[in-house]
Amino acid sequence: MTATLWNLVDVARFAAVDVAHELRRDYERGVFSRQILAGIGIAIAGSVVAIATGGYGLGVLGLLFAGFFVWSTARSDRRWRDERRDDP
Repeated sequence: MTATLWNLVDVARFAAVDVAHELRRDYERGVFSRQILAGIGIAIAGSVVAIATGGYGLGVLGLLFAGFFVWSTARSDRRWRDERRDDP
């Protein structure tokens, strides 16, 4: 059982590092502002603390909140790029 738990922790860690690299790349392209990234980071950190202390509902809600901010900002960036594209 503990080996499975450690594997799950490793998968979560690798996923977090991958998301962090993607967000940094998007920040450098100008998709996200520092304020939005700070809000996403605070929501994720609060979710981790909530889940660690047993507040699973609050933790999941915080992760959904952070995911919504990432999704909505990226969606508006895609729409802006599509509007500026000159297709023949």
